Amino acid sequence: MKWKEEAEKSIKCPSCGYILPLYFRYSKLVRCPSCGSDIFLEDDAVRVAGESSVPSDEPSLLKLHTSIEIEKKSYLPVGHIRYTTGPFFWDEWWLVDGRGDGVWLSVDDGDYMMERKIDYFLPEDSPRAFTLGRKFGEWIVTEVGEGVCESFEGELPELIELGERFVYAHLSTIDGRVMSAEFYDNKASLFSGKWLDPYEMVVLG
Repeated sequence: MKWKEEAEKSIKCPSCGYILPLYFRYSKLVRCPSCGSDIFLEDDAVRVAGESSVPSDEPSLLKLHTSIEIEKKSYLPVGHIRYTTGPFFWDEWWLVDGRGDGVWLSVDDGDYMMERKIDYFLPEDSPRAFTLGRKFGEWIVTEVGEGVCESFEGELPELIELGERFVYAHLSTIDGRVMSAEFYDNKASLFSGKWLDPYEMVVLG
């Protein structure tokens, strides 16, 4: 069933008064498309968090507020972050389904991975422990790097900052399951993911 593109609610930008529709009921950060202000949402209050740059246009299957079907389920992209690692970049899209639940879709050089944040005890809480090739039970560290937040647009489920840095580690099993660990100064997050075939993704418009 095609996504019903109806906003959950709307807010007024504290800087310019623009009315922003919110498609995700738990949004924490929204970029005003009118004045470029970043707006932090906390309970029923809103405040300007700063200004950000917008990701440059690159060929992509995904566009903000244009529905896409993935594995016969409809999603609406409502947020987009661009991260850089050295001279390269990758994109993270925040997608919302018809029930208002969110999921991350990573796009890196033509590879697509859907990820959900999970509550899981990491075997190590230091990024230095995640070295290439190290095994944690059935999981093997297949990639380690550092990401920097370059830009974002739309609405997101958490507060991020331009220039924010983090260390990431990708882990996989021999049967193709994947996880990603992200380490910031004061927190660590774990995501469970799976690879997607872009040829089976359909833009609904």
